[in-house]
Amino acid sequence: MRPAPIRPIAGRPPTSLVCVLLCEDQEVFRIGMREVLEAQPDMAVVAETTHLPEALEAADECRTQVVVVRQGLVAGAALPLLRTLCRRDTAVLVLAEPGTESEPEVVEILQAGVRGYLPRRSDAQRLVDGVRALARHEAALDPAATDQLVQYLTDPQARPAPAVRPLDRLTERQREVAELVAQGLSNEEIASRLFLSLATVKSHLTASMRRLDVRTRTQLAILVNRDSSPAA
Repeated sequence: MRPAPIRPIAGRPPTSLVCVLLCEDQEVFRIGMREVLEAQPDMAVVAETTHLPEALEAADECRTQVVVVRQGLVAGAALPLLRTLCRRDTAVLVLAEPGTESEPEVVEILQAGVRGYLPRRSDAQRLVDGVRALARHEAALDPAATDQLVQYLTDPQARPAPAVRPLDRLTERQREVAELVAQGLSNEEIASRLFLSLATVKSHLTASMRRLDVRTRTQLAILVNRDSSPAA
C-alpha cells in the first residue's frame, strides 16, 4: 500500500518564496534536498511525497511552483501522470541517476513538458540554481543531456528504427487481397474485383497468411483491421 504524502507542511509560506515539492522515495536524499533548499532565504519545501500520484495531488493542495522528482519515479507507466503535472502551473525538475540518461527516455521526459533535467548527484548549488531557474520560467538542463539530445535529434542512426507493421511484409497484390478479405469478400468476389483468376487469388491468400503467421480468414481479417487502424 502506497503511503500518503509524507510531509505536508502546515500553513502557507510567504508569496515571495519559491514553493518546492520533493518527490523522492529514498529518505536520505529527500532529507538532504530538504535541508539544502530550506537553507535558502527564497525557498520553502511545502510537501514531500514518495510517489508521483501523491505528488500530483499535493502540488495542487500546496500551490507548488517547482516539483523535484527522481527520474525512476516518472518512467514508463508514470509518464501520463508526468504530462498531467506539467500541464498545470508547475515546473518539474527531474533528477537522473547514472545509467538512466538514455536519449529516448530523456526525449520522452522533455516531450512530457519537463523543463528541468539534472544529475541526481548534482552539488547543492546546482540544485538550488536549477530550482530558481524553473521558478523564473526558464529551463535547467544538464549540458551533457543537452548534447545527447542534439545527437539524438540530428543523427538518424541514434534513433530506433520505426517498427515494421505486419502488412509491410506483403507484396502490393498480397496486401490488396488481404484487405478485401478483411472487408468480407469471398475469393470469387476478390477475383472479380481485381481481375484475377480464382487460382491466383488463392495463391496470394495462401502466401499472405503464411507471411503473417495466421491460419484462418478471420485471423487475417482481424490482423488487417488492427494494422490499418490509426492507433496501430
